[in-house]
Amino acid sequence: MSVIVNGELQPLPEPCTLAALLLRLAPVAPFAVARNEEFVSRTRYDECRIEPGDRIDIVHPTAGG
Repeated sequence: MSVIVNGELQPLPEPCTLAALLLRLAPVAPFAVARNEEFVSRTRYDECRIEPGDRIDIVHPTAGG
């Protein structure tokens, strides 16, 4: 199975949750996540199932203007 994470193909050994994917990728906090262009609340990471071909975007806030 593979998904697209920040524009790059990411192979996964099996279907998993967003929480498991983030544990594997270990992004530096703070960050926000979107699955298929929809924001996913941190409280929903454990229940959010990742499907083949999903597009996951992990973004980090930046200061400035």
